[in-house]
Amino acid sequence: MQKRVFIVDDEPKIGEVLVKVLRRKGFDAHAFISPVRLLEHLDKGDVPHVILTDLMMPEMNGIELLKALRERSMAVPVIVTTGKASISTAVEAMRLGAYHYLEKPLNLEQLQTLLQKAIERYEVSDTGSEEQTQAAVAEHVKSRILGDSEAIKHVRKIIRRLQDVPNTVVLIRGETGTGKNLVAQTIHDHSVYNAGRFVEINCASLPDNLLESELFGYEEGAFTGARTAKLGLLEIADGGTVFLDEIDSMSTALQAKLLSFLESRTFRRLGGTRDIRVTTRILSATNADLEEKVLEGKFREDLYFRVNVANIFMPPLRKVGEDLLIIAMAVINEFNTKLNRHVQGFTPDAKEKLLQYAWPGNVRELRNVLERAMIFIDHDYITADDLNFSNALQQRLRDRESVRSAVNSAVEENENVFRFSLIGSLKELEKAYLQHVFRTIEASYVEFAELMGISKKTLWEKRKLYQLDEQRLQG
Repeated sequence: MQKRVFIVDDEPKIGEVLVKVLRRKGFDAHAFISPVRLLEHLDKGDVPHVILTDLMMPEMNGIELLKALRERSMAVPVIVTTGKASISTAVEAMRLGAYHYLEKPLNLEQLQTLLQKAIERYEVSDTGSEEQTQAAVAEHVKSRILGDSEAIKHVRKIIRRLQDVPNTVVLIRGETGTGKNLVAQTIHDHSVYNAGRFVEINCASLPDNLLESELFGYEEGAFTGARTAKLGLLEIADGGTVFLDEIDSMSTALQAKLLSFLESRTFRRLGGTRDIRVTTRILSATNADLEEKVLEGKFREDLYFRVNVANIFMPPLRKVGEDLLIIAMAVINEFNTKLNRHVQGFTPDAKEKLLQYAWPGNVRELRNVLERAMIFIDHDYITADDLNFSNALQQRLRDRESVRSAVNSAVEENENVFRFSLIGSLKELEKAYLQHVFRTIEASYVEFAELMGISKKTLWEKRKLYQLDEQRLQG
């Protein structure tokens, strides 16, 4: 069955061309020269699979058309086409329920892909209730982000919430190996940007000049060896997602350029003079303490606030309890296929060993341990003896846990005495000391700063950095 596409544009020639192109692509396309005529047609019961509408029209603009469709309770996906001057209005259209928007002149290949994606979404919602649709999305997210702990449930909840937010910048945080790239891919798959490409770049893997050219591209002759122009990832992923892993590794100069792009959605290639506008979504990740880097002047404060709009924290493997076993079984099933094995699971002693280990390398280390075990075993169940961990890493983690325990127990009941383990870092010492002072001394915000010999601004920054009790600092 052909999928119906209704096109609305006050310029008849544009509608005619699009009808011819889309019919050659297998769509049942029809054009209308005004939104009013389209609505009259819809009121007769002829509802398409998707509507493609111009944004700026004299009789009724695209925003007003969206409102009219909402008043009629029509769940048809709407794709808005717009010129450069009306991008901000197009974003407003997406807030009102538009599926996506495309900038003119239209890229026909991108348009076809976007139409197919919109129709797929329409068919899912058309075959069941909104609750069923959301349940289907939730089930798919759960199949990617495994686990039943509260921390993992919270991650999945945020991903589902971001599904209907068109262009929010997301910062994914967590230790190395916790699956931040999987979260980024899942966010992309369940957003309006899934019609475009998902591209990932590790900011720490390239020197600054190469990273800049990879992101923004360059013009012919921009530097020695630039014999032809090259598209950057922001252009390649137009209408899709760019995932910046280890964003804290960017130099402050490149951070400034990224901030400019996030604010304007335009950039210039290296050596170029023309502003290029794209609809690429930016996701970023870090395992660093960004707040500390801001205080040290290594990460721009304005960029920090810009990328930290929506924040997702991936818990370390040692904090998810028996979710670890769920993840481990998924890894076994993956390697069964890859290695042509038939491992059924773990013996009880192996499960206990998995749960007791601290996993400093998180899921990445888990995968390595299980792959090594499955290569060498000949039996159906992995035993404790099959699991070989790194003793050096275990010792490092035990030291780290000792530091945490020392920090947690540093404050003594006597308010005039403060104790701290010698194995703690200066940062952990400062945090523990500030916590001790705030718990034991009643004082105003200004008095706290004077007592510790620091400025009010420094105290405020340290309160944010260490997430200290804000109510204690209101006086």
